Amino acid sequence: MREKTATYTTIMTKHSLFSFLGLVGTERRVKTEPMESDYEPRFISAVIKLDPREGQPVLREYPTRGEAIRHYHDAVATSVARGWEIIYRGRPLWG
Repeated sequence: MREKTATYTTIMTKHSLFSFLGLVGTERRVKTEPMESDYEPRFISAVIKLDPREGQPVLREYPTRGEAIRHYHDAVATSVARGWEIIYRGRPLWG
C-alpha cells in the first residue's frame, strides 16, 4: 500500500503531564470492491489527540483538509487557554 502523508505535531505540557495533538493528511490506496485487485486513492484528513488522563488516543476524521486544519488550531488554542504550554509545534522530527 502506497501512502503520501503530511503530519503536523503539537506537544504540550502542564505540570508533569505531556499531551499530543496531531494533524494528519494522508492519501491511501484503498480497495474499491472486496474482491477486486484495483485500488483507488482516498485522501483522509484527521486530528489526533492523546491526553494521558483519557487513556486512549482519539482520532477524528474530517471531510476536508480545511476543516481538519481549523479544528486542529482550535484544539491547540483551547489547550493553551486551559493552561497547557506548547513545547514543540511543527513537522515530526526524525532521527
